[in-house]
Amino acid sequence: MRRFFAILLSAFLVIGFAPLANAASGPEFNPDRDDTTFEASALTTCAENSRFQERASAASTPQAIARFERYSKASCGDDGLPHLIIAPTLEPFGALANRGHEGDVLIPAHIFIFVAGIIGWAGREYLRAAKASNDPVDKELFFDPDLLRDALVKGARWPELADKQSRGGDLRESNKNITCSPESDYSQVPF
Repeated sequence: MRRFFAILLSAFLVIGFAPLANAASGPEFNPDRDDTTFEASALTTCAENSRFQERASAASTPQAIARFERYSKASCGDDGLPHLIIAPTLEPFGALANRGHEGDVLIPAHIFIFVAGIIGWAGREYLRAAKASNDPVDKELFFDPDLLRDALVKGARWPELADKQSRGGDLRESNKNITCSPESDYSQVPF
């Protein structure tokens, strides 16, 4: 039953059916605050934005000129600066409405998560392999290049290995191996 609810919650979060927060909005609820509604229609392409063109004409170095040429395809606001478009998905295929903006946040975020996972998994694998060796303290103080290389190769496969270890029950340490304070009763913790 627990797995069913986890899958159901994940599906709702991925598809976008999670209920929105019932925060008060509008001028009648927040009279002391400015309106914070964002209209994507207020954005124009930077190549058509006069304020951006002023900034681009002031560029003097080849790097700055190339940067303004790259940014001319982006969407600019009234200030002449490029803006990222991050819209919520309202239906299962809502991301298709913002095609062309995947490079703004979506792709870099996935790359960041994957690289962070490689670093974390490689460190975990190195410590586990060092613990299993005949001189674990020495391997923690002075890195073993062969062991580190093997750990990095395993780190690149971290999503697959995490799924396999999660299904096999090897991903987390058992509760009996976790040291707890004698005053605390952690036997009721459900993990």
